[in-house]
Amino acid sequence: MLIIFLFTIVLGKLFYLQLFNSKELQIKAIDQWARDIPLIGERGDIFDVNGIQLADTATTYSIFVRPNSVLDKGSVAQILASILGLNKTTIYKKINSKVSEVTISKKASSEQINLIYAQDVTGVYYSQNVERKYIYGDFLSTLLGFINIDGEGQTGVEAYYNKYLKGTNGYILTETDLVGREIEDGKTYYVQGSKGANLYLTIDYAIQSFVENAVKKAYVAHGATSASCIVMKVKTGEIVALAQAPSFDLNNVPRNDLSTVLNVSKNVLVSNVYEPGSTFKVLTSAIGIEEGVVSLDNTHCYCPGYRIVDGTKIKCWKTIGHGSQTFVEAVENSCNCMFMDIAQKLGTEKFYNGLKNFGITEKTGIDVSGEGKGLMIEESAVKNVDLARIGFGQAVAVTAIELITACNAVINGGYLITPYIVDKIINNEGEIVYKGEKSVNKQVISEETSKIMREILESVVANGGGKNAQVEGYRIGGKTGTAQKYSTSGGIAQGKYVATFMGFAPADNPEYIMLFIVDEPSTGVYYGSMVSAPMASEIFNQIFNYKGWQPIDDKQKTMIEMPNLRGLTITQVSAELKKIGLLYEYDGEIGNGETVKKQIPVEGSYINSESTVYVSFE
Repeated sequence: MLIIFLFTIVLGKLFYLQLFNSKELQIKAIDQWARDIPLIGERGDIFDVNGIQLADTATTYSIFVRPNSVLDKGSVAQILASILGLNKTTIYKKINSKVSEVTISKKASSEQINLIYAQDVTGVYYSQNVERKYIYGDFLSTLLGFINIDGEGQTGVEAYYNKYLKGTNGYILTETDLVGREIEDGKTYYVQGSKGANLYLTIDYAIQSFVENAVKKAYVAHGATSASCIVMKVKTGEIVALAQAPSFDLNNVPRNDLSTVLNVSKNVLVSNVYEPGSTFKVLTSAIGIEEGVVSLDNTHCYCPGYRIVDGTKIKCWKTIGHGSQTFVEAVENSCNCMFMDIAQKLGTEKFYNGLKNFGITEKTGIDVSGEGKGLMIEESAVKNVDLARIGFGQAVAVTAIELITACNAVINGGYLITPYIVDKIINNEGEIVYKGEKSVNKQVISEETSKIMREILESVVANGGGKNAQVEGYRIGGKTGTAQKYSTSGGIAQGKYVATFMGFAPADNPEYIMLFIVDEPSTGVYYGSMVSAPMASEIFNQIFNYKGWQPIDDKQKTMIEMPNLRGLTITQVSAELKKIGLLYEYDGEIGNGETVKKQIPVEGSYINSESTVYVSFE
């Protein structure tokens, strides 16, 4: 009885293996008696939104020989040497060695492969090598990313969309005997690999070029640690440009230096957080208006150059004060005191709820690897002095993508839209297997509040601190920001700033929004109005020309060369600037004999006739 039971189990197992595992067993059997030659599937190409190719793959072939399978070693050495342009003696030594397999060349072309196989030689095989090629080198490097030696995406969209881009490998199986010799009349199994899907970005090559040139220019001109910029479509969230300097060549990744690779390949606009400074006032303003604590007609403040909150003196950036101002004037002047007042009137709960609705401290969901998220003091731990500082952009840290997404909600009608990088992905059969689409998370402010904010921010560029972002004949809105940086110990890092400009155009019906950041400018000029706003103007001007947008008028402002004001007294400064028709503001205590220590813009630069000059006596 036991024998019958055991016999039944064995039969059942055999039946199961033959019925359900036959395919797997067949492959294992073939594998034991065959040599496997990989045929690597090519990676899909990457294009911009208009079909301009940014990345492709170049296929080369490795030639190798199995000495045991070569019938005439001298003849094979001669054939390979003549076709591949190699030394015959060297090849002969390789294929006459006592090894199972030896590589002859790793860079053979398809034409050379065809010539070799036309000679009907034995024991010679090939495998495919696929090499990623980035057409423009250091162009769009942190966004595109790169692949590893196995052809898998490591950073950027190469990593995020790896499952679509990577190809399917094929192989050649050749039947051999126990010592690796080909079996006469043995079978060869050939399975063709397939190419990965092609990826089309939302990036516009032309606009990306404008931005790449601008960040490189700002990085060099201001001796900065880095410069970076994002341009996004206001209505959809499509990223049309994203660049940073310094950059690196994707075709020459420094793989032997892990620290350098991690540093240069990080997409700082998506991954890093920074203190936004006055650009954050855009959010404070919008929340204040939406919650009814700010009125364009009735909200005023007096700025003596500081506020005392819970016994702590918090300075306005203009230490001598702005005096009495309306709300709009305070936004134009970027007065810290006004925004401390708004934050206090809102209170912690309303202000924090408003910021959370704008997505502050949350990832945006952008489709690229490595996204970080902002940092704020825990709501339960916030003190009045903290709340006041958050109101004008201190004591809070954001990612650039987080900030531009929030600011976009302020000016697009109030809708928080998820930014995205990929327009579509198309497979080898021409089918769209993925389509990027507009995704609205929620409405965070009303259409009316958004309209008011667009008008105020247009006034900032027309009349306030954003004047250097103007492009004559076009309506632009925006806000500058200058934030101090902190050392690793937590204290203020003296002389280190982040200069920022957020802008959008056309101001009445925005199509594009931009965030331009210069980190640690070191040439003495560090205000966002002087460092980042002019670069935004340059990019906007190029976009307007590229899109064929016509100016609304042809009036041209006079450009004036900035004189040297350093070493002059306030009386001399006033007289010098009056001669050439420029207004000025000053900072610092003015005593007898005090002279200008710093000036913005610097000597020799050109500014339009409606700009304001800043001088400091400190």
